Amino acid sequence: MKKLSKILVILLILGILVLTSCASFKAQAPENFAEYTGTPNTKFKAVSSDGVLYRVSEYEQDAKASLEFWRSAFLLKMKNANYKQEDSLNVSFGGKPAIGYIFSFETSAGSDSYLVAAVQFKDKMFVVEATGESAKFETRKKDILDAINKININ
Repeated sequence: MKKLSKILVILLILGILVLTSCASFKAQAPENFAEYTGTPNTKFKAVSSDGVLYRVSEYEQDAKASLEFWRSAFLLKMKNANYKQEDSLNVSFGGKPAIGYIFSFETSAGSDSYLVAAVQFKDKMFVVEATGESAKFETRKKDILDAINKININ
């Protein structure tokens, strides 16, 4: 019985290693953010103590589209959702230039900020999102941008 339990534990560990090795990016939490788990290996999530959220996601691309297409699509989607473009970003993932923007959105409680950046690599799209109350987001912005520039893509 003990031998069977050990075999099951080894198989479980091997299964976890196989699943976690499938992610084709490596991300770190921005400074003063805490990573939280329990998500698929195609997502990386972290949160700051003041509620600013940070997420890196990986998506399969069934149809190829140019970076210019994605640039236009992001801007149109956000405009249609009543977000206001505040800034364009000059960022890269693993040395690959990415498109990126910061938007704002007025709420009944004030203003929220939303950052989105993306890069294509092979048949995947890698997307970073960060959001939070605008004043809190602004204090975290440098750490978020630093974390984006440290993402490695395989």
